Amino acid sequence: MTALFDQWQAARQLRQSEVVDRRDQVSADLERWQADRLTHAVRLRQDLNQLMADLRANTTLWLAQTTADRAAQILPRQQARQDYIQQLQVDTEVLLAAYQADREISAVEVRQQLEYDCQVLQATVSELRLEIAQELRQIQQQVDEIQAQTAVDLAGYRQGQAIVRAELLPQLTAYIEDLQVQVQATLKDLTAVRQQAAAINQEQRQSDRAALTDSVDVMFTELADFRQQLQAQRAQLSHVVWGNAAVAQTPVPSPAATRPAVTPVPARGPAPAKVAPKAAPKPVIAKAAPAKAAPAAKVAPAAATVAKAAPARAVAATRSALVATVMAPAPTAVAVEPPPAPEAPSLEEVVYNYLHLAQGARLGEIETELGINRFQAVDALRSLIQKDLVVKQDRTYLVQEEAVL
Repeated sequence: MTALFDQWQAARQLRQSEVVDRRDQVSADLERWQADRLTHAVRLRQDLNQLMADLRANTTLWLAQTTADRAAQILPRQQARQDYIQQLQVDTEVLLAAYQADREISAVEVRQQLEYDCQVLQATVSELRLEIAQELRQIQQQVDEIQAQTAVDLAGYRQGQAIVRAELLPQLTAYIEDLQVQVQATLKDLTAVRQQAAAINQEQRQSDRAALTDSVDVMFTELADFRQQLQAQRAQLSHVVWGNAAVAQTPVPSPAATRPAVTPVPARGPAPAKVAPKAAPKPVIAKAAPAKAAPAAKVAPAAATVAKAAPARAVAATRSALVATVMAPAPTAVAVEPPPAPEAPSLEEVVYNYLHLAQGARLGEIETELGINRFQAVDALRSLIQKDLVVKQDRTYLVQEEAVL
């Protein structure tokens, strides 16, 4: 076993030395590449400076040539522009004179046409006024005739309405009297039916209340039996635990004392006619008053036991529990200290054990499996990497021994 351990230790030192050699080789390669990059950057900088100098010289030469060409072209262009302006002024004067003559001719023609149109329009307006006056006279005559005919028709309509009212008034009076009699009879029938239904409902409620009272009595009887059983069991447990020491006994209330009192509701008399029946009043259930706490039993000082009775509480509905708790402190008992809890492993140990069992994992897998956040996982992995216990390969974290193998 010692030879195997020595062999494993030698192999481990060999692997660690190989890792150190690889690290030195990588550092040398990085330094060489950095020097090459610096040399290449210096060469590129010199080429760029030379290119910028050539470009500036070419730009200066081109600007000088362009300026000379523009200075040579300024005089011919100015002469051509002045000639064009003079020609444009002459053409504009000729065009304005032609437009002025055309406008004067058009104005004379338009004035003559407007005068003729005004004369025609005045004649047409005069004719329309005459026609409108004649139509108004005809409409006034028709309105007078319609008013006379309307007065005659209205007088006849009123006379006929008076005749119809005189004929229908006795029939309407008789119909109203018959309707009132029928309504009174219907109301009496409905009142009788409602009273019968109320009596049936009252009897049904009385029978239901009696059945509910009987079931509540049975339940309270069963509850008293259950309390007696609990009392006997508690006495037996007290005898087993404390021996023949005096124990305070709590009297078990009878079912009649703990059952809530139900106030009987008197039968409702017949409802008067034409009055809706009122809803039956709900039975009044009086809540049981909370029982006073039983006085603690006096025990001799040599017994070293104290009996305490808990106050009984009344609970609404059909269940009511009165529980008396007897507590007897034991001053002679020896307290036994629990063994110290084992120290919880650190987060680094948990992460290292998980990587060793999983044979490598990514950062997201470590967070999900161990239930930690990103900051805790990164801190633990950084500490393990600094201790050369964990290495990172292609975003996967491996234990140092597994990475070398």
